[in-house]
Amino acid sequence: MSRLVARSERLGRSSTAAVPARGLSRLRVVHRNLGPAVNFVPSRRWQPGSNVDVLLVQGFATGPLTLDVLARALTEEFELDCCVPRLGGMLGYLQTREVRHSGQQLAELLHSLPSNQRPWLVGHSMGGIIARDAVQRGGAADKVAGVVTLGSPHRGTPVALAGLLLGLGLISRAPRQMLPWARAVRDLNALPWPAELPITAIVSSSDVLCPPWFGSLPFADGCRFVNQGFAGHGHTELVRSQEIAAYVGRLITS
Repeated sequence: MSRLVARSERLGRSSTAAVPARGLSRLRVVHRNLGPAVNFVPSRRWQPGSNVDVLLVQGFATGPLTLDVLARALTEEFELDCCVPRLGGMLGYLQTREVRHSGQQLAELLHSLPSNQRPWLVGHSMGGIIARDAVQRGGAADKVAGVVTLGSPHRGTPVALAGLLLGLGLISRAPRQMLPWARAVRDLNALPWPAELPITAIVSSSDVLCPPWFGSLPFADGCRFVNQGFAGHGHTELVRSQEIAAYVGRLITS
């Protein structure tokens, strides 16, 4: 694990978008890992245009505003057309569906795109597992140019158990599917990843919800399947960091 994270962490502190801390968000650890309250507010969703370069998928129980900073950075700095697809969930905005359901919805969306469109998938937290499901179980590999995950529990995460103890299992089965021993994760890891499809898993040593080992790809080869470590980013800071956005943008456009 030290080789996964320590060398990459020389990048130093990130530059994150200023987001006012309110209420419990004033507790730094909460703000860095759960983010501002707007992450959970149902609101407008990015609409696909005539061309889609990047499909972004948010994590559990969050809405499209979670990905607003990242999407804007990719659009303004790299001229990438971004969209946050509607995959269902609570109130139609919050990501509360099971992985298989959301993965199938994402796969169907990908198959519905024009034949000349092969967007990148960028998934945060559980959104990265949904992206994998669309590729590995939804048959959408040939409709995707590449995959990037940000703090996604590729090996599950023990923090999901804490979520269940807090009652999150009452609103969705998704937290159960993020446990390290859950079938949703184990089944995906038992399936082969398409040999020609690049995937990068971004992790941070400051992410307390999905620590680096749990967020790393078990099948990484250091070439097309890469684990990339950073330092100084909490769980939701991964999608609010200009440093991470620049890395993702360069990865997609290189």
